Amino acid sequence: MSSYHRHPGITRGRLLAVGAGAGAFASIGFLRYPGGAAEFSYKLGSDQTPTHPMTIETIAAAKRVQDASGGQMEIRVFPQSVLGSDPQMLGQARSGALEFLQIGNNILGNVVPVAALWSIPFAFGSFKQFMGAANGPLGEYIADAMSKIELRSVAAFYGGAFHMQNRLGPINSPADLKGVKMRVPPGPIDVATFKAFDASPTVISLAEVYTSLSTHLVDAIEIPLPTFENFKFYELVKFCSITSHSRLIYLLVANNDTWTRLPKKLQDIVNREFGAAASAASTGMADAENSLEATLRSQGVAINRPASEPFRRAIRDAGLYKTWRDQYDPAAWKLLEKTTGQLT
Repeated sequence: MSSYHRHPGITRGRLLAVGAGAGAFASIGFLRYPGGAAEFSYKLGSDQTPTHPMTIETIAAAKRVQDASGGQMEIRVFPQSVLGSDPQMLGQARSGALEFLQIGNNILGNVVPVAALWSIPFAFGSFKQFMGAANGPLGEYIADAMSKIELRSVAAFYGGAFHMQNRLGPINSPADLKGVKMRVPPGPIDVATFKAFDASPTVISLAEVYTSLSTHLVDAIEIPLPTFENFKFYELVKFCSITSHSRLIYLLVANNDTWTRLPKKLQDIVNREFGAAASAASTGMADAENSLEATLRSQGVAINRPASEPFRRAIRDAGLYKTWRDQYDPAAWKLLEKTTGQLT
């Protein structure tokens, strides 16, 4: 992993400069469209760090898009929430103020409820199974639902498996979560999951997690290992329980109006290059997950592996699988269970 990390002392103004630098990096040395400026100059926002596999591959794809278009199109990449929190960027993407956005399916579930199905806890057993659901019929169903709120799905990036990290001690069973102040992302399924464990879930955007841990607003988080390491959360949190309780897809979405203004040639280039980026980044993310445990141990993090069944039983006993099945479109739930097997 790169040595670049966000530090809590960096100001928002400095982060804006970092984001602008990332965008500039994504467009340095390209062929220019006649007249010296790209005909289509679009922004792409994300909450992830510049060193995340998704961001690295996204910047590379933006360069390929500009090269392949002869400079007719440029995409400036703004990572690490410099354009706003996830809900703010989602609003910008829906209005057209932001042309492209990489957004977690759990957060997207606030406005496209069916997208939250990818975050059902203890549903997917492996990276391969999960990506099969993301790129298969369930993914197509969710893409269709997104189109109804003016968003077009362009590519699906693997965001990682969620584990539980905290500063209090190892989590071996749901009883260890009772009353724990747990940061969760702004997604409906995450909140319900930790309520079922008798924790105290608190919704906080990713960009504010370090500060929230520093001030003891929360004592625990649930986050993939590469994100945990990239944001240096290990400086404040020294216990990591490998639960793989849910998984995340980052969807690259485009505002539908700005997308339809692109000539088909440019649409094809974007689809091709970001499809390749999603494949490479997803593999890189999975590889990083598999290699990070030793790194985290060297950084003073104690790692344990609790059994999954007590947690899964708590979810089932709380009636959440049945609630979610009834809450979402039955056709979507059937597509989910075609991949996962019966959950209720």
